[in-house]
Amino acid sequence: MPTRRAARGTAFDSAQGRPEHRRGTPSRRRPGFGWLLPALAATLACAAYLNALDNPFVYDDHDTVIANGSLVDPTNLRFILVYSPFRPVVNASYALDHWFWAYRPFGYHLTNVALHAAAVLLLYAWLRRILADSGSGGPASLAAFAGAALFAVHPLQSEAVAYVSGRSELMCAVWFLAAVLLARDAILSGSRTRTAGAVLCGLLAIASKETGLVLPFVLLAYDWLLRPGEDAARRRRLWRVFVPSFVLLAGIGAYRLVALRGISGGTPMGPLLNMLTQAIVIWRYVGLLAWPAGQSIMHIVHRVTSVADPIAWVALAGLAGVCAAAFRMRTSYPVVALGVVWFFAVLAPSSSVIALREGMAEHRVYLASAGIFIAVAAIVSRWLSPEPQASGVVRTGRAGVFCAVLTVLFALTVMRNRVWSDPVALWTEAAVHAEGMWEPHYALADSLREAGNCAAALPEYRTVVALHPAHRDAFTNMGICLGQTGQLEDAERAFRRVLDIDPSFPRGYTNLGALALVAGDTTRARDYYREAIAQDPGNVLARMQLASLYEKTFHDYPAAARMCGEARLLAPSTPGVVECMQRNQRLAAAEGR
Repeated sequence: MPTRRAARGTAFDSAQGRPEHRRGTPSRRRPGFGWLLPALAATLACAAYLNALDNPFVYDDHDTVIANGSLVDPTNLRFILVYSPFRPVVNASYALDHWFWAYRPFGYHLTNVALHAAAVLLLYAWLRRILADSGSGGPASLAAFAGAALFAVHPLQSEAVAYVSGRSELMCAVWFLAAVLLARDAILSGSRTRTAGAVLCGLLAIASKETGLVLPFVLLAYDWLLRPGEDAARRRRLWRVFVPSFVLLAGIGAYRLVALRGISGGTPMGPLLNMLTQAIVIWRYVGLLAWPAGQSIMHIVHRVTSVADPIAWVALAGLAGVCAAAFRMRTSYPVVALGVVWFFAVLAPSSSVIALREGMAEHRVYLASAGIFIAVAAIVSRWLSPEPQASGVVRTGRAGVFCAVLTVLFALTVMRNRVWSDPVALWTEAAVHAEGMWEPHYALADSLREAGNCAAALPEYRTVVALHPAHRDAFTNMGICLGQTGQLEDAERAFRRVLDIDPSFPRGYTNLGALALVAGDTTRARDYYREAIAQDPGNVLARMQLASLYEKTFHDYPAAARMCGEARLLAPSTPGVVECMQRNQRLAAAEGR
């Protein structure tokens, strides 16, 4: 029986106290070997991503890490936390990585893999406990290992683990899983300390990614599915814990929506149409979990534009059928039902009424997929339960099938990491799977240009400007490639198109200035650089180019010294700026100017 303090002193208000009073009794642990299975699952998680540690920064990594000014000074904690106000915990982890590794991708990937291994260990612990709670009858440790190991090596996790910017998914998962474990123990024991720990971990999950907002829904599902016979205590927890949590999180969610400036494209039917679109997308996620073929960093999505779209309603009806089946099996297969609730609840922030920039992204399934593996673990537990009719051969066959599936998934993950190691291969694949979207073609073109292959990049840039005629940066980079391949007239047309799109864009003027220099028209080049400074008074490149022109072509040494001096004030670490200023000051003095 619980103590008086435990019975009345916590927010969770446990009614029956000790785990022995739950339905089902945990299987006995064999002393000394309890760590073996979770350690093996974590080892698989690390081994599957060893070949991802040297992968380069790609896509959003250039914004989240390379161009992230808050990472430079690790002592400026306030700047680190406010730089990414909705995901401060993730940005703080980048700052810590930068402190140790600067801009070497290895360290950032190492942190991602460590977080993935931690999530696997926590998922194993969660599975171990809820299988015991359900009284499934099979060896909870083996079934928990099955679910955690599949989660560890499934190739659909690669976008979260092998992609540095996928860290928000990893950190949210770690804190989310820690929160559910502590909350379960608080419900059972009535511990105030564990209640506080659950709340803290939940807040850290929310500060890692908005997905953490669904934590109370998952805990409520656990409470009602796996805590039978405690109706009075559950009702107390509902009103004392869950309802206040829902109100608080609804406020946080509303504030986040205001920051996102709405939940749809601006039409009254937007939320409904997006929900119908996402019903199709969710089935695609399920398909990739069942058969991970056709993975890509970007996917083209069937956008529902009419409520009469039959594909959308079929998809929605299928999801409703899954939910109905989960509801019906809530008594006989409560862990399976919990897994279904987990999957849909965790996907809801990104796959419901809120329209996001990308309709589908594989990293969004990372924590949600744990729900599928929870259901799989429950099924495996039933398979492992003592059956008189199940012979040793049958059990061995089942184990062999599981090992084969695990091996294939492991191999596919290793192969997937190789794609992430090569930006050209990554975006070539995306251009095929997201045909009709300009984004993968633009990223592929930039990757080819950065690899020194402008000839191959030009057709991709032309595809981008055909799909997105007002893409300023695509015209800019296409002009650079045209210039590098000797197509100077076409390059000038591209740069002039840039200024048609954005007349105040300073790079348009500096690029035209560079072309004028190649053509030998130094007067026109000087005028372009001056215009670049007029549009951007802090433009260091234009000043250095002007200094070179003034010194070498116009022999106006005081003007050259002035340009270098201004550049030095703006960016003291600019290579050669001090020497340029001092040299031109000497030349001006020698001429008596």
